[in-house]
Amino acid sequence: MTIYTVCKTNVVSVSPHTSISFVSDLMKEKNIGCVIITEDHKPVGIVTDRDIALRGTLKSEENTTTPVSTIMTPDVQTIRKDTGIFDAVQVMKSSKVRRLPVVDMGGRLVGLITVDDIIRLLARELGEIARVIGNESPEI
Repeated sequence: MTIYTVCKTNVVSVSPHTSISFVSDLMKEKNIGCVIITEDHKPVGIVTDRDIALRGTLKSEENTTTPVSTIMTPDVQTIRKDTGIFDAVQVMKSSKVRRLPVVDMGGRLVGLITVDDIIRLLARELGEIARVIGNESPEI
């Protein structure tokens, strides 16, 4: 199973020139924890709700003009869509990240995989295994 089969494909992305205020409002409106920063559909950074809280300016009027590129994490770690789930977990562990933009062979953004997505997948799989074991176990 590849990472693309379990990732979110409706990823929110903006250009590096988008204001911090706009990104913050977008995240609130869509109830999401991160936005991918792209140029020509290729990830160049990531901004999380934590980035906005810790790196955003305290004066809201500055956030309306300050570009999100000033607080984004540049050189974002990405993962190709044909990567296996185990390998994706290894990349997350070694990179110490909770979110990975998923890219196609040309490096264009096609999805986002999060630790939460992987945990939900594992929970479903463990549930299926438990159901199989339960069906094959003798009744007591």
